[in-house]
Amino acid sequence: MKWKFLPLVILMTALTAFAPAKGEQTRVLIVDGFSNHDWKRTTACLTDLLEKHGGYSVDVSTFPADAPQEKREAWNPEFRNYDVVIQNTNGGTQGPEWGAKAKKSLEQYLKEGGGMLAFHSANNAFPQWPEYNRMIGLGWRPRDYGSSLIVTDDGAVLRLPPGEGGPTSHGARIDALVTRLGDHTMHAGLPRQWRAADIEVYRYTRGPAEQVQVLSYAREPATGLNFPIEWTVRYGKGRVYTSTLGHVWPGDPDLKGVQCSGFQTLLFRALDWLAGKPVDGSVPADFPPPDKTSLRTYPAASASAAP
Repeated sequence: MKWKFLPLVILMTALTAFAPAKGEQTRVLIVDGFSNHDWKRTTACLTDLLEKHGGYSVDVSTFPADAPQEKREAWNPEFRNYDVVIQNTNGGTQGPEWGAKAKKSLEQYLKEGGGMLAFHSANNAFPQWPEYNRMIGLGWRPRDYGSSLIVTDDGAVLRLPPGEGGPTSHGARIDALVTRLGDHTMHAGLPRQWRAADIEVYRYTRGPAEQVQVLSYAREPATGLNFPIEWTVRYGKGRVYTSTLGHVWPGDPDLKGVQCSGFQTLLFRALDWLAGKPVDGSVPADFPPPDKTSLRTYPAASASAAP
């Protein structure tokens, strides 16, 4: 294999024009409507978590995936009205696509300083949309598409060229030991390692890998290699955060992935960072240690689907 060291990008934390005034709620838009994952239940869980927290206002815009083409093309959320967009759609290579207006609106929103959280399976979405690939940096892509990033045991980030390694994939969900890399604002005060509940460690996420900063990684059992779990991308003046945390699959009897106290802590921190707000560096008493998971009782496993 041909390995090259990837310089880590230091992302500035200056407030953007989209940042709300101090003390105001962070305005969040969840975009959903289709996915191979349980997007309705995911939206319900996220809405529940954010509303219970109290620091966020939440709206939902559902793409009309089953509507006539004219209506799908007309769907165009007002991204600029929000501090952060949570992208919760995924059609893979065969599923629905947003219309051209919505795609261009998201591109412009981020270029001008907006924030986007690509939630779990959104990492798989829109492989034919070049700018989306740049937004997320790394995604679920074929073996010959873009570079893949791997982390050595001493914390060096290596770039694997297109065609080497494998296509993006994952094994069974596991309670993985996550190791944070560096000292990003979102990880302030957190232990260097913790046990994340019921997560997928993606092998060989691939993409343009431009302006990418890897925040944490975990060892993938089948290969014995360390792959990114969380990463950020600077897209224009905007910020994007992606992770493989928070899995919600159709028919899952429980929601351990989103009940994980580590996931919830990082969710709130990521949203604040994406919105350009100060990140709360306090560490919850139930934050998971390295040797065991820590689950909260909400959202309930029976969380109802979003309307």
